[in-house]
Amino acid sequence: MAAGRIGLALVGAGRMGAIHARAIARHVPGARLVGVADVDVGRARALADELEVEVAVGSAEELVGRPEVAAVIVATSSSHHLAVIRGAAAAGRDIFCEKPLALTVADSEAAIAATDAAGVRLQVGFMRRFDPAYRRGMRRLQDGAIGRPILFKSLQFDPGPPSLAFADPAVSGGIHVDMGIHEYDLARWLMGDEVVEVHAWGSAVAFPDLATVGDVDSAVVNLRFAGGGTGSIELARSASSEDVRTEIVGERGVIAIGRRPPASPAETDGAGWGAGPLRFDAAYAAEIRTFVRTISDGAAVPVGGAEALAALRIALAADRSMREGRPVAVEAA
Repeated sequence: MAAGRIGLALVGAGRMGAIHARAIARHVPGARLVGVADVDVGRARALADELEVEVAVGSAEELVGRPEVAAVIVATSSSHHLAVIRGAAAAGRDIFCEKPLALTVADSEAAIAATDAAGVRLQVGFMRRFDPAYRRGMRRLQDGAIGRPILFKSLQFDPGPPSLAFADPAVSGGIHVDMGIHEYDLARWLMGDEVVEVHAWGSAVAFPDLATVGDVDSAVVNLRFAGGGTGSIELARSASSEDVRTEIVGERGVIAIGRRPPASPAETDGAGWGAGPLRFDAAYAAEIRTFVRTISDGAAVPVGGAEALAALRIALAADRSMREGRPVAVEAA
């Protein structure tokens, strides 16, 4: 391992943990992965062996305090984020946490408070902000290419549903917190405005088993912004391939981000999560490179706790609206 690179510890060796670990190993020259922790030690060991990392342990506590660790990547189940963040902050380690920061406003505020008290960085994994296409769209907006944004439209379709154990809102937050939070963050970022009210509908038609744990397989959300703009978001867990597209309508034109994937399942690999390259591979690598650069440069992170908390408030309002069948003000969620 080359000297001078920032040592990163990964906590959580599941799907997202593996994505981050491989990105660090292959696309983040300023860092090195120095250890992997997971409650499933075998899974931690398998990922560590794949990437030629020596240390694989069964808990965050065994890893974050090691002297070679400068920062921690948190990729556990969302319900465990706060505990890992508190431990890493207490050890004086900078933190990159997968979205959502936590499942409740109170836990998100506690995570932010822990990192503030320890004086460590906290970056949250809203990778769309680092995707080249979305960054080009933002530059066009900032350059005034379409004038004032007035309408936000976005969709996110997954190749298939998660396991019932993961879909359980007590574990992942459900479709709005797990999936939709990316769209809610984008809405604030691209529109340059705050969402003040949402009206959401959802159903479990394609995968009715999701209803047994309190989740849905699809949802539609209407948004109202403080400055008068409006928006709509579509979420689904039943597409044949990953599909993510966004449009911002302005006073003088439209910015469209993303392309429709092949329409027929026969034109895709059909294997769902983990098959083939990911739509946001470049973005996952870019967000970790940026995090590492802030540590090297002594700079502030570009996407922190405040952004995570704001997006969560919208997600929780959408979830409440869907369950209660009425519009919900974001600050009341």
